[in-house]
Amino acid sequence: MNQQDLSENVQKDIEDQSLEILKSIKDDIIVIGGWGARAHLGKSHHRFTLDVDGVTDEKTLQGLHKVLSTYGFKEVKVNWGIKFFKKYEPNVDITPDEKPLVDDVELRIEISPPRIKESNTPHYFDFSLTDYETVEIQYHNREGSVKARVPPSEDIAAVKLGLPVSYKHNHDAAMLLLVSDIEKVVKSIQKNDDWADLVLRRMPKLKGRIRQRERFENRLANRAGLDIKEHIKRLEYIESELKKSL
Repeated sequence: MNQQDLSENVQKDIEDQSLEILKSIKDDIIVIGGWGARAHLGKSHHRFTLDVDGVTDEKTLQGLHKVLSTYGFKEVKVNWGIKFFKKYEPNVDITPDEKPLVDDVELRIEISPPRIKESNTPHYFDFSLTDYETVEIQYHNREGSVKARVPPSEDIAAVKLGLPVSYKHNHDAAMLLLVSDIEKVVKSIQKNDDWADLVLRRMPKLKGRIRQRERFENRLANRAGLDIKEHIKRLEYIESELKKSL
């Protein structure tokens, strides 16, 4: 059982708690990752998310370290920024089948400087701290919303296409491409170091996994009503444009 298979009530409760964490630091970060995708996609995201990922400047990063240390989070030492987590405490009923999985759920916060580095190569992607949109993200089970600052959808899609392939990155990229200017996605990839090399390297897996019925990203794509053949065409166009610039 995958966390994406948790009941809707549990997923909404987890997301509301994660969003409450985001609310406490929303003015200090540019939100990327799953919540960045959610901000642009809303209900059409069709993927449960729980981690708060963001970028900020070095001075703010140090201030957040002090703030989060007082919020009951546990710290994981990393060399790229700050990482905190705490155990999820449900506010909704849990079924016996869900309990083992729920017991392992952690609410995580990962904040870094704006340069995102690929762990196994020297390649990087620079997020802007000034080029962002302010978007409202709605709670599920409570009134109100959180106004989050997020990069353009094209930048988030570009990053996710170059990161190590996972069902999360693959699905988010696919859905973001539906609401993005594909030419701007290509330009975003090209302007960042050798990120194009990473995207081209990932392409076979990106295209292959979302086609495979046994893969979780295929299930998510079908659940979202994504036209996989048209999505592959978008990936092939991006691939051809990037190869022209090599």
